[in-house]
Amino acid sequence: MLSFRISDCSDCASIISLLEDIDCKIKELAIEMYNNVIFALNNPIKYGLFIDLIVYRRILTYRYTNSEYAQPYTDEQIASRVKLLKFK
Repeated sequence: MLSFRISDCSDCASIISLLEDIDCKIKELAIEMYNNVIFALNNPIKYGLFIDLIVYRRILTYRYTNSEYAQPYTDEQIASRVKLLKFK
């Protein structure tokens, strides 16, 4: 399986910027869900992606307040997963 790395972005692994990215993606998904309900579009919604983003948002929030939370994983590993979810 392919492995992705973030190599050209110095600020991408900061927790604050990752939380902002997650919030933007959640907002996009929420707007899609709202339009689906209001206009009866019947478009497929990526609920799995929505749940994954919420889980990673929780992890990053806990990690922001406690640096020892999820210690086996580095910030770069979490950042690469969040970036993959952002462009899904």
